Amino acid sequence: MLYHGTISRWNDSRGFGFITQDNTKEEIFFHISDCPQHGIRPQVGFIVSYRRQLADNGKVSARQIQGKAFAPHAGAFRGQARPDGYRDNPTPRRRPRNTRWYGILLMLMLLLSAGITAYSRVSLPDFAAAAPAVGEIGPTASPGFDQAVNFSCDGRQHCSQMRSREEALFFIQHCPDTKMDGDSDGEPCESQFAN
Repeated sequence: MLYHGTISRWNDSRGFGFITQDNTKEEIFFHISDCPQHGIRPQVGFIVSYRRQLADNGKVSARQIQGKAFAPHAGAFRGQARPDGYRDNPTPRRRPRNTRWYGILLMLMLLLSAGITAYSRVSLPDFAAAAPAVGEIGPTASPGFDQAVNFSCDGRQHCSQMRSREEALFFIQHCPDTKMDGDSDGEPCESQFAN
């Protein structure tokens, strides 16, 4: 004979519970092994149908438990909270990609590029600050220099590489390893730029 009742107590960690029978309000023991194998786990409040069986110890237990609440269809819990342990599909599904990680990765890349840019500006020598400004030759300029000319040390060392006396004078005063003042009198390229 088929009986009807409601699951009134359930211990999920131990796999057993009790069904309160509708007409007698008697609590009947049941085990998880007597529930449908596919679907969701029992929950308090599920309305079920079952068969009664008398055990060897004289106690009655519920067997062959059935109910709509165990059915794993998509609309079973529409509009209400799903019970704990409910799974649409017993096989595990892949989680959708989390777009938050892409945002974090993008932010880290931006911070890294900003840090590299800042480091390169601080660590590399500032050639613009070291070079004299346009129209200046430097603090040791001689009074006869054309102030509109801008010279800089670019590796030239010989008189044949100079275009003017002022340029040669700048090179021997400001640039290392020049070979334009053979007699060390402070006048570079005397034979090339004779007065």
